[in-house]
Amino acid sequence: MDVSSTTPNLAQALLAPFAAGFAVQQLLEILDPIAAKLFSDPQNKKVVLGVTSLVIGLLISWTGGLKMMSGLGISWKDPFWDYAITGIFISAGTEGFNSLLKFANYKKEASKADAAAKKSDVGSEKLAMINRQPA
Repeated sequence: MDVSSTTPNLAQALLAPFAAGFAVQQLLEILDPIAAKLFSDPQNKKVVLGVTSLVIGLLISWTGGLKMMSGLGISWKDPFWDYAITGIFISAGTEGFNSLLKFANYKKEASKADAAAKKSDVGSEKLAMINRQPA
């Protein structure tokens, strides 16, 4: 796995997988009543719909050439892993996207807290030297 030094555009890298995930989620909404009729056990229905979602996500990723991880600056020698991760992300529907946004928000808040802690550790005199205002 190689992480490139360039900062990719997060929104651009996630737009197509998000749209595909939304489409898969809507398809599962249509298939849900059909699966309920075919499978009396709710667990069996859940497994079948989950596997269906995963297969569709992987097919969309592979046939559509969607490689979310390379769009985020992460690449492997074998593109299989990029397609697999993107397919899993797509299969999660909007839930995968929401989880990713929550994680990004947690990281952002942690960075803010870390910066605030470091700022409070710096003495006011040193901070004033750095932030000199012209007279």
